Amino acid sequence: MPAILEMGLLARKALRSESEGRVAAVFESSFYAVLGSQWICVGLPHLGSGPLHVLCEQRPEFWPVVGAAAAVLGSILVIDNQPFATFNDAFIWEPELTLGWTLAGLRCGLGAVDALWRVGPGEAGLGAVGCVQLPTKLAPLVIAAAPGIVALDRIVMDALHERTPSPVDCSALVNLIGLGPGLTPSGDDLVGGALIALAELDLPNIRDVLWSTFRNHLGRTNDISRIHLQTAAQGYGAAAMHAAIQATIQGDGYRVAPALAAVSAIGHSSGRDGFAGALMVMRAVERYFACEEVPAVLCNI
Repeated sequence: MPAILEMGLLARKALRSESEGRVAAVFESSFYAVLGSQWICVGLPHLGSGPLHVLCEQRPEFWPVVGAAAAVLGSILVIDNQPFATFNDAFIWEPELTLGWTLAGLRCGLGAVDALWRVGPGEAGLGAVGCVQLPTKLAPLVIAAAPGIVALDRIVMDALHERTPSPVDCSALVNLIGLGPGLTPSGDDLVGGALIALAELDLPNIRDVLWSTFRNHLGRTNDISRIHLQTAAQGYGAAAMHAAIQATIQGDGYRVAPALAAVSAIGHSSGRDGFAGALMVMRAVERYFACEEVPAVLCNI
């Protein structure tokens, strides 16, 4: 029976509850299961670290089908009444803490990103939103998302200024949920990246304002994307997303290039969509603090 090498902090909670459930979705090298009310994503190491991820050392002899029974017995994940993998010695992954940041560092990091962040003519998704200047020719999806993108920026800025978001902006932001194709639609990924960036910047109140504007409208998207948005609202995302955001806000030019490559490799466009949302937040925060009289070092804002 294969061993589980690693599980994310939220997956650990699910696997230690000894709950029963079912397999909800199956792919070639990963599958989602619901244990009680908690979701996990089981896959091979190349899936990468994440809060919901359960990484097996190798592919088990049998692979589940949608609807198969799932359960936890002791330290064993059981699928379809067969032992699937053991997690007794699994490493627990959680994102590293960001140890403060400076306005100068954030500017340096954004400059390093701007030197590398490019959008090809045929690129799917909302990666163009992360550019310091939008391309002259926008993809149809970016055009469709434009009102929500503008609203997202305004809601973040209003929250930074302690202003209540306008109903018009809240309505436009909701239209991003479920927008675009894919397992996790591009609009969802964009907003999820924004939530994670606000957590990394230690701005939980702003994150909560953003989350409250659309949390009651998650029925617009699918179950898997909904659970990833709920996870992002807790400040958690893929390890590569955290690494890219941290390299940027800390102005670590040596880490930016490999971090961007890693986050761009997530899904078809999910990583780039999510980081574009994170970049929107980081640019808004840079604009806000650049106009305020603030200390040079911004720790635990």
